[in-house]
Order: sequence, then C-alpha cells, then structure tokens
Amino acid sequence: MHALWTAASGMEALKFKIDVIANNLSNTQTEGFKRSDAEFTDLLYQYYRRPGTVDNPSGIHFGLGARIAGTNVVHQQGSLQATNNNLDWAIDGIGFFSVLDPISGQRFYTRKGLFKLNNNGQIVNADGYTLDPSITIPPGTTDFHIDRTGVFWATQPGTGLLSQLGNITLTRFPNPAGLEARGNSLFAETTASGSPEQGQPAQNGFGQIHGRALESSNVQIVTEMVDLITTQKAFDTNSKVITVADKMMDTANNLSR
Repeated sequence: MHALWTAASGMEALKFKIDVIANNLSNTQTEGFKRSDAEFTDLLYQYYRRPGTVDNPSGIHFGLGARIAGTNVVHQQGSLQATNNNLDWAIDGIGFFSVLDPISGQRFYTRKGLFKLNNNGQIVNADGYTLDPSITIPPGTTDFHIDRTGVFWATQPGTGLLSQLGNITLTRFPNPAGLEARGNSLFAETTASGSPEQGQPAQNGFGQIHGRALESSNVQIVTEMVDLITTQKAFDTNSKVITVADKMMDTANNLSR
C-alpha cells in the first residue's frame, strides 16, 4: 500500500512549510525583512495503464506524494515607520543598499537602512559593513541628512555652511527572488539573481530614499496565521491517512480464510 509513504511525504513537506512560516512570524519586527513562501511539487506517478489508449483515454495512475520545490523570498514593499535618527533610511520602491565586508571584501545587499557611524566616521550597518559608496562624516558634524535622491548633506563644523558629502546609489537585480539570504537582513548575488544594476534613487525606476524612517518587515501576521492553520490541518489530514491505511492493512492481514 503506497498510501503510507505518500502521506508521509506530504507530512515532511508540510513540516518544512511550518518551519518557513515560523521564521516569517519570528521576524515580524525585523526591519527590512522579506517573508518567504514554500513551494510544493508533486512526485512521480505510477501507471497501471498509460493515457491515450482507445479504451481508456485518461489512463489509470496514482501519485506518490509531494515534496518541497523551493522557497521563494517575496520582495514586497514593507510599510515605512518614522524615526528620529538621521541615519535611519528607508527605500520606497525598487532597490537595495550595498554594503561591503571590510575583512573579506564581499559585497552584500540589504533593505535594512539602520545605519550608524564607526570610530572613523564612516557610515556602517549593525555588522560594521561599510556603506558603498562610502561616506565619511567629518568630526564635530552634528547636523546631516539624506534627501530622496540619495544626496547626503551635512553642515560644516564652524562655518555652518551646508555641503554635499556624497551620493548614495541603489542596486537592483533582474530576479531579486534569486538572491541568496545570508541572515541579518543581508542578501548576496547569485547566478539566478542576475547581474546587479546601480542607479540613482528616484530615477529610472529606482525607489526613493526616506530619511529618518525604516522599512518594516513585510510579514502580515494574519496571513501567516491563516497559512499556519491550513498547513496544520493538511498535516493532520495526512496523519489520518496513515492511520486509516494502517488499519486497512491490519484488517487485511487478519482476514480468515
């Protein structure tokens, strides 16, 4: 009886989906987080009669279960939350901030615009990765901001004059779903994502930057809870299939001749 293994494959796939949902729910308060979806596909089919014959056009067959086909990161816009920090930046639209690991030199991409200054006055993320293009704020500067087009302005110490310290660019990909999630709201380029393209914010289809704001996680708790309940019900149903199949096999084994 194939029902035991078929139902077991469904339970394994659904268990994986619950893990994905749990990760989504645990990151509801993570700035710049993008939720993931688990995608399923069916397994091979066993045929007693192939379709297309004259006496039975549809054939006779049954499937052997399901498996996880992949996990798709949903790069949907999260809501913007205002803050009081000049180094909190949110992207409204398409694009990623680019940061560099100063040790390995590896480049990562993120929607989490929660930046700070290191001891050299450079703008870095929480992991100490420097923003690229790099911007260094002179000592003593207390008044600075970024505009919607990515231009970073600062008031010069002593003179009070407003000067441009740099210009932030954004990066986009032909297939952002192909990016590799590295944790800490960071993504890495892959062959599936395509080559990165840089551009100025608010131009040529790139999103604009909002200073003193952060992009919230795009996880919707109600949606995830409904998905969790339906997944649990499907898991329980597959478990019931195994119980029924076991009873049927037990009955068949105990039939008296």
